[in-house]
Amino acid sequence: MGWEPTADQKRSYEERGYFTVPNVVPRQTAAEMLGVIKNAIMTPETGDIMTDADPMDPMNDDTPQARAARYRKLSQFNQRNPLIWHNAHCGEPVLEIARYFLGDDILLKYDSCFLKPARSGSATPWHQDNGLWLDGDIEPFNFWMALDPATIENGCLQMIPGSYQTEIVEHVFYEDSIHRQLPNERVEEMIDTYGVEHIELAPGSIVVWHSSAWHYSPPNTSEKGRIAIAGVMSSPAIVENGRSGHKIDYKWLMRGGKVVAAFPAVSYQRQNFKV
Repeated sequence: MGWEPTADQKRSYEERGYFTVPNVVPRQTAAEMLGVIKNAIMTPETGDIMTDADPMDPMNDDTPQARAARYRKLSQFNQRNPLIWHNAHCGEPVLEIARYFLGDDILLKYDSCFLKPARSGSATPWHQDNGLWLDGDIEPFNFWMALDPATIENGCLQMIPGSYQTEIVEHVFYEDSIHRQLPNERVEEMIDTYGVEHIELAPGSIVVWHSSAWHYSPPNTSEKGRIAIAGVMSSPAIVENGRSGHKIDYKWLMRGGKVVAAFPAVSYQRQNFKV
C-alpha cells in the first residue's frame, strides 16, 4: 500500500481544494536545504542560478546583503542541487503523495524556490496556476514546502476555500503586476463569499492544492524572512494527451513505481511532439 490521505485531508481536498501534510521531511533536512539556498543567494550570481529579482527591493548593488534581499524566486534551481533534488522533488515521501494523484509514472514540470526576505519580500498576487500556465493541463500535482516557518506574520500562503470549483478565470495585468493575476473585483467577491484561510507551516511540511485553487501571499513586513520550495508534477499520460505545454523540459521522477534517482535528472522525451 502506498500513501493514502487521512479522512481529514481527503475531505479538505474535496471541500477546499487543498490539504497539508506535516513533517514530510525532517526539520534537519529542511535546514540543510535552506542552507543550500542561502549560500547560493549570498554568493555572486552565475549563469547556473536562474532568478527573478524581487520588485520590492530598493537596492541595486552586489553586496551579499543586497543579493539576499532582492530575490523573489529561483527558477529551476532545485533540480540543479542534489540535496534538494533527492530530498524534495525526487524524494520518496513527496513522490508517494504525488503517486496517489498521478499514478506510477511521474514527471517534473516545474520547480522553484520562493523567497520573502525580511521587510522587503513582495506579494505574490491572487492567481490560479491554471490561469497562468494556459496549457490545458488541469491535472498536475502541486506542492509547496516550508523551509523556514511560514506564518501569518511573514507572509504565508492564503487560499480561498472551495475556489478550485470555479472556472479558469481570465487573468489580467495591472500597472503594478509582477505577472498576470485574477481580477481584483472577482477576488473581492470570492473572499466576501468564502473567506480566506492562512496556510501556516512548520519547516519540512507541505501544502498540496488543486491547480484551479485561488491563492496568494502578502508582502513580508516582518523581521523574519522565509524561504520555501515548490514543484509541479505531471505524468506521461497527461503530456501525451496534449494537455500540457510541449516546450517544457520535463524530468523523470518516478517510472513504473520506482524513483528515478539519476542526477542530473533525466529528460522525458515526448512522443506526440507538435510544433
